[in-house]
Amino acid sequence: MDKSVLFRRSKTLPLTEILEGCRNQKPAAQKQLFEAYYSFGINICMRYADNREEAEEMFDDGFLRILNKIGYYDPDQPFDAWFRTVIIRSAIDHYRKNKSEITFADIEEAYDIGQDEGLIERLSAEEILTVVQFLPPSYRTAFSLHVVDGYSHAEIAGMLGINEGTSRSNLAKARIKLQELLINWVSNGSINTRNYV
Repeated sequence: MDKSVLFRRSKTLPLTEILEGCRNQKPAAQKQLFEAYYSFGINICMRYADNREEAEEMFDDGFLRILNKIGYYDPDQPFDAWFRTVIIRSAIDHYRKNKSEITFADIEEAYDIGQDEGLIERLSAEEILTVVQFLPPSYRTAFSLHVVDGYSHAEIAGMLGINEGTSRSNLAKARIKLQELLINWVSNGSINTRNYV
């Protein structure tokens, strides 16, 4: 399948039929589901990956998991929410498996570097995602799970095998570092990667 093209879900997508085809392991239905949900899934994975290639690996793993677990999907629930949850959990599993050398450290307190209230409004969603990718992996993961995907610190701690204090600490550090990165991005149009990776 050509993953160089980003696909968009159509409002007229015959999702019920596609899912039934996937349950029956029909390649045409699996391809339709892949094409319809590729962009959605990749955007989720990009929040947890170091780069596009790693995001594609995460998505591929997650999509295979979706196909293998499609029988567990409850048709009375929104498919997008179920898909999103499976992809996030798959991305976290990939992260834990491949980032075992990353350490999550507790901090006593975080410092405040001040805020530029109009900073976010000056950036596109794509630019913000690009800047988030420069966060260290432990910060990026805590930020994405809590702020973007809405998980509690208790849930994050369980997923990552850390304690709640560490999750809170990494989120606080992520916010500080993200603000520094965003200020740098807006001021210079780029980020000095030596200082952030």
